[in-house]
Amino acid sequence: MTVRLNRHRESISNYFDEILEGIGKRGSSFMDVDAVSHDKDTHRFIFQEFKEPGEALHPAQAMVLRDLAGLPRCEVWFVRRADGGRIGWSRFGSLDHEELLTVEEYRERFRRWWKNEAVTPAPAQSIDQPMTADDIDWGDRNPQIAPRDKKSA
Repeated sequence: MTVRLNRHRESISNYFDEILEGIGKRGSSFMDVDAVSHDKDTHRFIFQEFKEPGEALHPAQAMVLRDLAGLPRCEVWFVRRADGGRIGWSRFGSLDHEELLTVEEYRERFRRWWKNEAVTPAPAQSIDQPMTADDIDWGDRNPQIAPRDKKSA
């Protein structure tokens, strides 16, 4: 199945999609991404996919964006216009959920990306590392001693 831009039937994207129809694994040869920025000094890229409120990200597009986010020096953001002048924001390739930001917070994250600074605080622990007893605040309990069952005491 080939994907066509219905609102702009004479678009250049449709023209080349028709030429390349049937080539590739899913019958469609390409997709678009809404915004790409490149920092020539650090050789970094940021891709942004924009959606309207309630507009879903197609699973195949999500797969492509996830793979793209796994490349070195490449960051991918999912950005959604939300109610009340807010912006839904999430980053592919992380466990971050969609956050609601103000326009200024979104602008600040983009500004920080351009400055090659951390856009958001680093997670406390990487998902690649297993959780240990030291990662848990046990309070007054000693994690080495299981609490007694009141019936067996």
